[in-house]
Amino acid sequence: LKPFWLQTGLKWRPRTPPRQDSGSGSQAVAMGADGHAEGEPPKKQLKTTPSPGKELGMTWGVPEGGPVLAPKPGEGVLAAMTYQGDDVPRGLLASGQVRTMRDGSGSDGEYFGCDFVRRDVLVTNGRDREFTVDSHGFTLAADKVERIDYFDDERVLKDYYPTCCELVKRLTGASEVFAFDHNVRSKTMSDAKEKIKGGSAVQGPAFVVHNDYSVTSAPRRVLDLAKAPKVNDTLRKVLGDQPLIDPSTVEEKLKGRWALINVWRNIKDTPVKKLPLALCEGPSVPLEDIVTFEIHYADRVGENYFAGKSSEHKWFYFPEITIDEAILLKVWDSRGAAFADHPAAAGGGGGAAAGAGGERSDLVPATFSLHSAFEDPSSLPDADDRESVEVRTVVFY
Repeated sequence: LKPFWLQTGLKWRPRTPPRQDSGSGSQAVAMGADGHAEGEPPKKQLKTTPSPGKELGMTWGVPEGGPVLAPKPGEGVLAAMTYQGDDVPRGLLASGQVRTMRDGSGSDGEYFGCDFVRRDVLVTNGRDREFTVDSHGFTLAADKVERIDYFDDERVLKDYYPTCCELVKRLTGASEVFAFDHNVRSKTMSDAKEKIKGGSAVQGPAFVVHNDYSVTSAPRRVLDLAKAPKVNDTLRKVLGDQPLIDPSTVEEKLKGRWALINVWRNIKDTPVKKLPLALCEGPSVPLEDIVTFEIHYADRVGENYFAGKSSEHKWFYFPEITIDEAILLKVWDSRGAAFADHPAAAGGGGGAAAGAGGERSDLVPATFSLHSAFEDPSSLPDADDRESVEVRTVVFY
């Protein structure tokens, strides 16, 4: 999925639909065709005329008084994150109320149902801790790579995709890894509307708390990879109409454990000094605060998760990350404990072995990790914007 929430010059247009109570645990409200909860009388139809709001290319700014001291490992900074307001409908399944349209170039139309609000959170320097993809949803790895031109699509597809697959396979113990998409990010270049050689526009950092997939869109994306690439698929220029995954095996693969994991890397020779990536521990995310966001393409519908603020969220980052380090960021795991009993996960690797006491023995604590770019208040005013690449992979265990 192409990023959408930081397109300079576009504006988000909020509206305030009535909140749908998602109930307890992981149960989302079943929605009727007109957007009201089943079993309830239809609610008054919401206006669909967008209204002006915060410019998506803007950030919240840092506290007055200049930069703060850089946090030592284990210490943190108070930073502004973009969450969803209290009136945005929660739920693990799409309500039809929170959505946008995306064209073939990756640009979005109007935004409906969103209310991007500032919430200050503590983001801790995680360089003194060991994080794992299974337990936390992310990890930092030393990984020296050959220097290539990441603004050249052909070089990334040919030379860097295999490198990412090897790294993910080594760190996860997976049996198969397929790279299928990537984004190159630079706020400066995005503001200048620059494009990648042979590819799409350079994207800006994503300044909103989100996850790249949902319980519905994650397995659907894997199934799509067993079909001919679609209009927005990066691999279309390489594969043509050939699927990435063998269609005769994909259903069987989905019965086992599989995951979607991003490989995030700084692509400058200097460490990241500005606009780093923040990562939220997967098990610290209450499901009742999740918002499902729909992205309507010409030939498919994707879904992301946004979130409301929770005091349970535990945020970390890795200051001054170098080009010879990589973050593995899990954006879905079919054996994530939080969704083990969710009906929508059935048939998508949700079935599993049970221990002697009847408990699932194959589950992992983290299903995904919410993440966001953020303004580090310890960054110097004249620091260079970061440049980064993330490659999306699908992993079969």
